[in-house]
Amino acid sequence: MKIEQKKHSKDNQILKKHVAAIHIGAKLSLLQRKLVNALLYNAYDQLLTGEEHHISASVLCEMIGFDSKNIGYLKGALKGLMETVVEFDVLEEDGERSWEAMVLLPYAKIKGGTCTYRYERALAEKLYHPDVYSKINLSVLREMNSAHALVLYENCYRFEGIGHTAWWDVEVFRKLMAVDMMPSYKPFKALNRNVIQPAMKEVNKLSNIQVEMETRMKGRTVTGLRFIVKPNAQLSLVGMDSEDEITDRRAYKALMAEGVSKTLARAWVIEHDEDYIFEKLDLASSEAAKGKIKSSKAGFLRAAVENDFHNENTAKKQALEAAQERKTAREKLERKLETLKAAQREAETSYRWHVAEIIENAFQELSEGQREAVAAEFQRGLGSSIYVNAFKKGGWKDRLNAVEIRKFWSARDLYLPSPAEWAQKNGSNEPETLKAQIEGLELEIKNSVVSVEPN
Repeated sequence: MKIEQKKHSKDNQILKKHVAAIHIGAKLSLLQRKLVNALLYNAYDQLLTGEEHHISASVLCEMIGFDSKNIGYLKGALKGLMETVVEFDVLEEDGERSWEAMVLLPYAKIKGGTCTYRYERALAEKLYHPDVYSKINLSVLREMNSAHALVLYENCYRFEGIGHTAWWDVEVFRKLMAVDMMPSYKPFKALNRNVIQPAMKEVNKLSNIQVEMETRMKGRTVTGLRFIVKPNAQLSLVGMDSEDEITDRRAYKALMAEGVSKTLARAWVIEHDEDYIFEKLDLASSEAAKGKIKSSKAGFLRAAVENDFHNENTAKKQALEAAQERKTAREKLERKLETLKAAQREAETSYRWHVAEIIENAFQELSEGQREAVAAEFQRGLGSSIYVNAFKKGGWKDRLNAVEIRKFWSARDLYLPSPAEWAQKNGSNEPETLKAQIEGLELEIKNSVVSVEPN
């Protein structure tokens, strides 16, 4: 029996996700968290009416950005979800806390390239209600590279319209990030350095929001935190405009006077005491006065703070300057890579539309009866309803079926230029040439070294 598959668009997948589910305290891997979102997206419309849900295993892998053909690895991740007990710890509207626990996925099966799975009724009802959902962008989740960044994105995105998250107690936040059982993250400066800052950097680089952290202090101890949430139009970190105890400290103001960013100054003041900060400020001023700083003073100051430079540690300073030069070279390569990727996307799109116009013209020259017969013949060869529905919507210009469309019309003796022929005739970049350049540049970047270990 042919199973009806839901159409998935890679460009605009929005998941309506119950806010309680976003507060899952379970220790899930990055792949498992992406699976949770993708499976829910696929099943959402039938959560309360369907006992079982189906999705192509290959489509599922594509949705979560898992390009491996090792289905065994996917099976292991699904099994992990079936063994996961999920805690829902939610602050209700009446101010009362509500706690529940249940199995995340009670059943899963992969057969004939199709993944079948079920939800418990209680979990399905909790996930479905539209009055308490957050919209999560699956296109963003597919790009995430760390579980901490994914958790931070899920918990911040629903607050974009408000402008900030709720305040979290530090212990609650550790549990949210699944590091509450790790003693090494007990000190806040370790939690901030190894979990929060890397997660924020990834969210701000890859997602459609930008986040900034605010903290609450009791004495010199951080007791709570929340995140400022803004649309990420320029994909960059945004400085904080509001003032609090951190921004009022002498060390923070001194760092700002040296041109250090708000985000970085805030992180340093949280992680280090004022004596440490002023020691590095004095060192930077002394070295600058001697003319010994080859890079910028702010760049040297960052190295001094993060690597604990002292006046006698000349070797360490030289090593960092060399690392900064390599980092600059790598950043230049990364900018070149982004330019090449943009050119490749533009070339592929232009070529696809050029070929589609040739096909559409040939199709329109047929009689009405011939057009119906040709369209029906092509659809029969597609197999999956996902591709059939995409073709019905996009016709011969459909992007999802572009390769099959070209093969089909070439078999009908319609001349279609190759990408190389098209590029030469139109003075354009050839997509395959750009692809080779991109792969070579990615390998060069991967092999580059941007930091050094101090002696």
